[in-house]
Amino acid sequence: MSAAFLLAASLALHEPPPPPAAAAREAVVMEAIENMYSGPDESVDVVSQITLGQVVEVLERSGTFARVRTPDRYEGWVPRSAIGEYAEPAAPRYARAGRVAEVTSLMANVYREPDVTTARPKALAPLATRLEVTADGPGERWLVVRLPSGETGYVQAGDVKAVDPLAPQRRGSPEDLVATARRFLGVPYLWGGMTVHGIDCSGLVSRVYHANGVDLPRDADQQFQDPGTAPVEAPDLRPGDLLFFGSDARNITHVGLYAGDGRFINATTHETPVVREDRLDDPHWSAIYQGARRPR
Repeated sequence: MSAAFLLAASLALHEPPPPPAAAAREAVVMEAIENMYSGPDESVDVVSQITLGQVVEVLERSGTFARVRTPDRYEGWVPRSAIGEYAEPAAPRYARAGRVAEVTSLMANVYREPDVTTARPKALAPLATRLEVTADGPGERWLVVRLPSGETGYVQAGDVKAVDPLAPQRRGSPEDLVATARRFLGVPYLWGGMTVHGIDCSGLVSRVYHANGVDLPRDADQQFQDPGTAPVEAPDLRPGDLLFFGSDARNITHVGLYAGDGRFINATTHETPVVREDRLDDPHWSAIYQGARRPR
């Protein structure tokens, strides 16, 4: 064994350990809807969307963009102006404590004043957005809410429900899932979309389940492979089951939600690019049907 080898080994033993990887910062989404891009540029493809009040991880920054990871573990680039980074790890996260209301309308308006006619809304809040409530009134119609930006506004009580931010979300029934999905009928198809302003197939399924207390992966192929779902044979289908389509089981490109009686609800570009109900035995769909799964 050479002296040079012994010297190198000795130096290696005394080298300080590498510093731990820096923890990802967190940020809150301050825009009603913001596109997530495949790269730090608005001219590239949209992969998904973030929505008001979501708390996301900030993984990387490049110029005016940040790469973020959403609560459903999806990653993409967003304008840094759309998010507010928390300066401290221990800083209170938005709508995680105190009095909180969850949006039950497909889209709620947050007004500047407790009046729907005096000025345009200050913000929009999509279905299942959680808002911090600071006061009641005036009257029984309104609630005062604090937005992630720190501004206050007014939301109509009929657009929201009170929730306990520390309690597990109640899981909706199969009937609840179908009823929520049907509220999106006629909404335009939008690649990467996650709201009533435009939605894609897996975005529809994930939003419907999220509003009913279950979080799913973002994309159709991820939902098909999700270990949190169980396969379902065609005779055992029940409302709310996920139906998957593609050229084969290794190439899942579409998903819908079973509504019962051989029908399913999906956001599609086939014939009419909207959310609609189709029949599973339609030749177009039966030719590419690859199976069903049920979230546990």
